[in-house]
Amino acid sequence: MKIKQFLPFVVILASVSSPVVVQSAPLISIGDDIDIFFNGLSSVRWQSNVFYDEADEQDDVVFKVSPGFEMDVGRGLSDLDLSIITRYDIIRHDELSDLDNELFHFKAISSYNTSRWDVSGLVSFSEDQSSGKDEDANQDGQINESESTIANLSGEYRLSPKFSVGSGVNHSNKQYQDQPGLADRESFKVPVDVFYELTPKVDLSIGYTYTTTDVSGTMLGDTVNGREVGSYDKEDHFFNIGARGDLLPKLSGFFKLGYRTSDSDDSSIQTFVTGIPGAPTSTNRDSRGTMGLDTSFTYSNTPKLTTALTLHRGFDVGGTGEGTTKTSANLSARYTINSNYSASAKSGYTLREYETSGREDNVYNMGFRLSYVPNQHWRFSTGYSYNENNSSKLGQSYEAHMVDLSASLRY
Repeated sequence: MKIKQFLPFVVILASVSSPVVVQSAPLISIGDDIDIFFNGLSSVRWQSNVFYDEADEQDDVVFKVSPGFEMDVGRGLSDLDLSIITRYDIIRHDELSDLDNELFHFKAISSYNTSRWDVSGLVSFSEDQSSGKDEDANQDGQINESESTIANLSGEYRLSPKFSVGSGVNHSNKQYQDQPGLADRESFKVPVDVFYELTPKVDLSIGYTYTTTDVSGTMLGDTVNGREVGSYDKEDHFFNIGARGDLLPKLSGFFKLGYRTSDSDDSSIQTFVTGIPGAPTSTNRDSRGTMGLDTSFTYSNTPKLTTALTLHRGFDVGGTGEGTTKTSANLSARYTINSNYSASAKSGYTLREYETSGREDNVYNMGFRLSYVPNQHWRFSTGYSYNENNSSKLGQSYEAHMVDLSASLRY
């Protein structure tokens, strides 16, 4: 292995992993309201199947150094909180050096709270590099690069002591870089919920969410031998009832249960064989409906043990632009050993049913992690994770293991 090429990163990792005495104050304070912190992360991980490829598994050791900064605005202010977070990932591979990359991340989170208004907003931009088996792409044997932009604004207004109404606008845009076979997508989501205070700890809700998505066209192969599918638009509707708050003595969270519908335009299809275009055809996307579910529960088993469960069923878009129905369940647990050590474990399952091809993917994941926090600035952790996909499409199944060691500093 070419470890010597990565000696500088090992040195940086070692320096971050050595606890030192630091001051409790932020790196920089501006006036009475603004604090600036350094946020740094270093990690080394071993992956058994970098490309999540069933036929050609390739393992590698990956080093990552991520310097970043966080600016918090609001200390001393009663209503406004604002955090601006930036991070720059420097990624180096031991063997697969052609995958080396540098990625930028930015996020701004704000909230404004008064006696009747609760408003929150988020803006983020992220450059990402993931295996072909990431949740959106799910293509074997390749590494995908993408840029994601998210902008969310949500608010809740208390009409009376018993009633409140919440709404907002959520925008997301994901674009793949140099991957004509993967579909870019841009979506807008508008939720509207009316809440009724059943008890001081529990609210009932009735809601509706409208989502519109623009899906770009894709090209598998090229204009000599390939297949081009045109872009299309889709609209989703979610009618739901639910509840939130302290649902039981040790159970808190929320659930929304209802019915989802999805309507998609058809796309033109053009096939090329030895440079000659065939007769154009069209997709035949039907309107679909299914039970809709969104839940997030937290159960406080003991003062030291907490478990969490999330459930989801709804419509989505696969990496090549095909509509999917997604069902997922994720269970996690965290145990506080003492004031410095904690352990966590997770397991999850996702079923993706593809709209037109009949493909089904059953994705399983599990893992555990041990963390050590000596003070408010340092965090060290190590963990193991396992991922498996059982796909009905030939060549799309895989198994992958990962072991990692990381250290972070907030100062």
